[in-house]
Amino acid sequence: MSDESTESQQEPPSERSRRIKDFWQLHIPLVVVLAFCTFATIVEYRRAQEGVDRAWVYTFQWPIIGAFAFIVWNRYRKHGSITTSISRYFRERAARFEAEANAAEEDSTPTAPPEAVDPDELAWRQHVRELRRNDPAGGPPGP
Repeated sequence: MSDESTESQQEPPSERSRRIKDFWQLHIPLVVVLAFCTFATIVEYRRAQEGVDRAWVYTFQWPIIGAFAFIVWNRYRKHGSITTSISRYFRERAARFEAEANAAEEDSTPTAPPEAVDPDELAWRQHVRELRRNDPAGGPPGP
């Protein structure tokens, strides 16, 4: 017994509060739901034995609801709240997309074009620069 008491004393406060929260918000509700589903299954089975045909559907419905409650309980127990799980998934996905975009951007950084040696091309580029300076695109015509 002393080993158990020292283990509980060594738990950090956040872990202890998480366990208490899980007990009240996960384990107790599961026990209540499963107890209710078991009770309802027994009641509906007895009704079905008495000749109420519709009760057969409910006889199988309540165990399915209990199984669903168990699945939800297990999901919360392993992954925390559903919103935490979903937000973690989308945060990781957004980070991955951002990393891919940054990598693609680094790969596609424009490098300076090699200098042209053709004198006609140099003259053409000078002419185009002068046109753009005198009449910028989208602006009013120059004086």
